[in-house]
Amino acid sequence: MFIWKKIRPFFRSFYRLLNAFNGFFYDFKRFFYYSGWKENLKDNQVRNYNSAMVYHGLEKSLSYKKRNPNSGWSNAEKILHRLSVANEKGELGYHDKAAKDVLFQFLNLPENKSLDKSKQMLSELDKMDFQSNDLHGALQYSINNYKKGILETPEDFFLSRYSLREFSKEVVPNNTIERAVQLAMKTPSVCNRQAWHVFHSSEQEVIQKALSYQSGNRPFGKEVKNLMIITTDLKAFFAGSEHYQHWIDGGMMSMSIIYALHSLGVASCPLNWSQTPKADKALREALKIENNQTVIMMIAVGYPEKANIVCRSSRRPFHEVFSKLELR
Repeated sequence: MFIWKKIRPFFRSFYRLLNAFNGFFYDFKRFFYYSGWKENLKDNQVRNYNSAMVYHGLEKSLSYKKRNPNSGWSNAEKILHRLSVANEKGELGYHDKAAKDVLFQFLNLPENKSLDKSKQMLSELDKMDFQSNDLHGALQYSINNYKKGILETPEDFFLSRYSLREFSKEVVPNNTIERAVQLAMKTPSVCNRQAWHVFHSSEQEVIQKALSYQSGNRPFGKEVKNLMIITTDLKAFFAGSEHYQHWIDGGMMSMSIIYALHSLGVASCPLNWSQTPKADKALREALKIENNQTVIMMIAVGYPEKANIVCRSSRRPFHEVFSKLELR
């Protein structure tokens, strides 16, 4: 017994390492099979995400007050090629249409529109009979627009949010859930690809099935009236250096949703999905979540009761999380 107590920490650590390796290998396989690294432009989803990455480069070029008149042409040619593929296939997505709008603006800049290559590319665009219903490119944005977001006492908003695990019996209506997601859609994402997806249900059969694969909800899961599952689409990520980006973008979207809910008087509790490959596969077999979607987290959602008890969850000392950035 004494020897076992001495060596047990070693076996525990080794077991954790094996679990980590299993997870790393699973993530690599998912990136290999489902991400957009092959850049197959005939795949409608892959092309749209790829087009967003490219046309956002042009949007950034259009947004500079003093832009280099020679910049942007490489992206312009890439966009035209992707638009040609989209037009030929006849499967048009949101980013296809946005790309055409941004390219049109770029080609009609005063320093570009008289150039032969602009005229030739504009002629190609004229043959494509589709357009976007939204506005893209760049816009004038005054300091007064930024000031609209200033809160009189931001501490009242940020410091009043707590994770709640015991909700009222009232179900949060779909229009409130949808409004929160629409607010959160302003979340930044890499090259504005917006690769998120939000699954929501207020059906107990669906909620309890999903929660059965998540271990942190066991003391209160039976009382959850609304459940959201946040995912990101691996098809949106191309370079090997982006192998973590789907978690970053998905995490940012998740936090935006949580704060958007808070702004509408709705409480929430983020539920960790750092799960084993076995649990991840089981969840997909039980629910309609495509393999190219990476599960970021679940969020339990509900209204608070008049009186609630929450974890105090005090914050670490400020000096432990903030320091001056310096050269070595």
